[in-house]
Amino acid sequence: MALSIVKELLREYVQSLFNEGIVNDQFSQIQTLKSKEQPDCVVRLINMYFIDVETILSKLRSYSELPDVDYSRLAVLAREIQEKSSRIGAEHVRRACNNLIQACDRMHKQNFILALDWIKNEFCHTRNKLESFVQTERKIIRLESKSD
Repeated sequence: MALSIVKELLREYVQSLFNEGIVNDQFSQIQTLKSKEQPDCVVRLINMYFIDVETILSKLRSYSELPDVDYSRLAVLAREIQEKSSRIGAEHVRRACNNLIQACDRMHKQNFILALDWIKNEFCHTRNKLESFVQTERKIIRLESKSD
């Protein structure tokens, strides 16, 4: 009984993430990776995404503070965030990367700083939303393991 309720709550929560535009169809695709053998596969993917993007954001900030800013290096890192966000379905973060990449292409430091702040904000918001998903998914995994 409890398992079906939690699953329905998670389904509704994921739908709200779609409705808000936080995630896209790719997020649905990664959810299909969950299996009996690896029930925490999606949770691990999301957690790796968090770690990777946080690391890249930190690099972007520190590289942008160097006296001679290498915008091509920054653009590569911004595209890396965009690609990782695409793979996981984090739509808001993926879209926010466009402004950062444009600022790199134009070598415009002020726009870069503004775009980096925006990406950090979008990532923080997305991370908070996906952490709620992860917590609920873990609860489902625990309930399923108890019912076996």
